[in-house]
Amino acid sequence: MKQLFKVLEFVTAFFQLNILWLLFCLPVITIFPASVAMFCVIRQWILHKDYSVFRSFFQYFKENFKQSFILGIIWIVFAGVFYLDFMLMKNLGTFQYILLPVLSLIGIVILFITIFIFSTIANYNVNWLTAIKNSLFFSVRFFFVTLSVIVLFVLMVLILYTWSVTFLFIFCVFAYCNYYLCHLVFNKIQPAQSPN
Repeated sequence: MKQLFKVLEFVTAFFQLNILWLLFCLPVITIFPASVAMFCVIRQWILHKDYSVFRSFFQYFKENFKQSFILGIIWIVFAGVFYLDFMLMKNLGTFQYILLPVLSLIGIVILFITIFIFSTIANYNVNWLTAIKNSLFFSVRFFFVTLSVIVLFVLMVLILYTWSVTFLFIFCVFAYCNYYLCHLVFNKIQPAQSPN
């Protein structure tokens, strides 16, 4: 009976956190602060087996708002410029074949950083610039983990596309898997000097 209660508590926590994250993402510009708060709560679950959601989420959202909001604005600007470059590239004739590899490389770098950025902010008390640098370092050094998270993301999109009702919990499940894999990396790095 006790074991069943723990399972129900865990499942309920996933559902609650996922709904909170969705609600806080509605203004769009708060996606990054909401995501950082979600990853901080998941870190709390993994490290301390503390499955509280609401108070923790609000606390982490408030604590990390400024840093993650700035980071979110930077990411939105990058994504906008990146998208415009791809659209304009179609009109460049043969020059597009030179520009395409450059844009593709930039896109891969942004993707790699994004995979680790939320877990890095949740795990380390660093500014947004250091978080970006550390995320790139982790994603390149532990390429297998980076690849695993990409595969998980594709799987999540496929599941979401097939069963749309999974939106009620799947984002939190993906974030949990993402942080768990990143946490394994942090544990390997911890005995040594973490990158600054």
